[in-house]
Amino acid sequence: MARSSLAVTLLSAALLAAPGLAHGPARANDLYAIYPSTETLRQVQLAALDCGRENSAATCDRARKLADPLMDHPLLSGFCKDALWGVVQIAVTEQSNSLSRRDGIDAAADRVVSSCRPVSKPVAKTDGAGGPGGPDSTGGGPPGASGGSRPSGSGFGFGSGGR
Repeated sequence: MARSSLAVTLLSAALLAAPGLAHGPARANDLYAIYPSTETLRQVQLAALDCGRENSAATCDRARKLADPLMDHPLLSGFCKDALWGVVQIAVTEQSNSLSRRDGIDAAADRVVSSCRPVSKPVAKTDGAGGPGGPDSTGGGPPGASGGSRPSGSGFGFGSGGR
């Protein structure tokens, strides 16, 4: 009993002492990761479209080889990785280059570009003018209305503000 607990203790100490083993490969370069360029994503899309059109081993291998390394990218979203996984799975040669095969590959290729766009952060307004109903709004509506942008009697048919 003591021998097995000693082995477990030594193994856990070795894993904690070895740098990088506890974090895994995706976490090692998180600080230096750059979002893939639209040109890189476009190359994956074009390679997948070539695979669908030509149905050759060279073009399909190229599509999979371009998409596969992006699967481990730390900044890409799950939706993007799902689209890349679709390219990796569907970009294979078949005996007949049927329309359904080409359509499936084309759809997977289009999802790469649409799903992997970098998310732009909204720009905060600096002039202090809030939107309707926001914290800086002045309250619209007819004269005599209280507060926000909706008068009290204009709800969803529940009474008339004077009752």
